[in-house]
Amino acid sequence: MYRKNTVCIMLVFLLLGFVISTQIKSVAADRYGLSAAEVSEIDECEKRIQELTREIEDTKAECAELKDTYNAHLKELYENDQQFYNLYKKYETDINEYKLYAGLTTVTGPGIDIGLDDAHRSSESLPAFIVHDIYINELLNVLKAAGAQAISVNGQRIIPMSEFLCLGPSIRINNTRLFPPYHIYAVGDPDKLLAAVRDSVIYKNMVSENLIVDPVISQEITVNAYNRTYTGYINMLEQYE
Repeated sequence: MYRKNTVCIMLVFLLLGFVISTQIKSVAADRYGLSAAEVSEIDECEKRIQELTREIEDTKAECAELKDTYNAHLKELYENDQQFYNLYKKYETDINEYKLYAGLTTVTGPGIDIGLDDAHRSSESLPAFIVHDIYINELLNVLKAAGAQAISVNGQRIIPMSEFLCLGPSIRINNTRLFPPYHIYAVGDPDKLLAAVRDSVIYKNMVSENLIVDPVISQEITVNAYNRTYTGYINMLEQYE
């Protein structure tokens, strides 16, 4: 008898919940002018969101489990074959170094910030000099020769395949059009980089043309990783990630 009453009570609550849910949807539909089809579509979206949320949580748990398994295997490898483990770590270090040279990692450290801008006309009779692509390219060569670890121009990471094209008052780098003022960020020995820039021929030429060139030392510069516009170049290096 007790069990029968319990079942009846559960059925009553389920029916009550269904009635309340239906009533809420009906009120919402009347209030916002939704049709029955639109309400049904919203219900499906809510169910899909719940399913995707569960999938995300399951995937996170699976990733954590795989990471634990990886670490366990790495520990076993270290304990059982020290020589092979050392070789693995060496290659891992080499790969990270190659990724740095390729521009695939974000680099933060001391360096210099070179501000560049077009010359301001002092009169209509004087020509207005602008910052050309060859000027920036020459400055980048100076920075590389001085040991810069990572360089960017207005947020565009400079890699071996970066192109420089002058488009009137703008410059295209990495298939992205940039406008003055420009900022060249370079991570490396600040004093060495600054001295190399100020002693360079291109710096003196730009100053003589009344262009704005302002290299300053910064103790913390961040050069972001390459944005992967060139898929062909990245595909060659993707296997190392």
